[in-house]
Amino acid sequence: MAKTKTKSYVLTLKLKTELWQAHILEKRFEIGRKIYNACLGELLKRHKKLQHDKQYRHLAQQPKSKERNNLLNDCR
Repeated sequence: MAKTKTKSYVLTLKLKTELWQAHILEKRFEIGRKIYNACLGELLKRHKKLQHDKQYRHLAQQPKSKERNNLLNDCR
């Protein structure tokens, strides 16, 4: 990420939670992490498949036009 030119600060505070609350938070963060990684993996797989598609590569090298954009959207 590019650095911003404006000053910014981060304040980190420790949560005062009971043990059972901390366990619930850990489980939910882990579930969120797994969902994120699964979605990212699927996206990368589809992107790689699209890059290897000959028709898509051919269309991407063509001059920009509405027809080209429509065909690219169909490939996607």
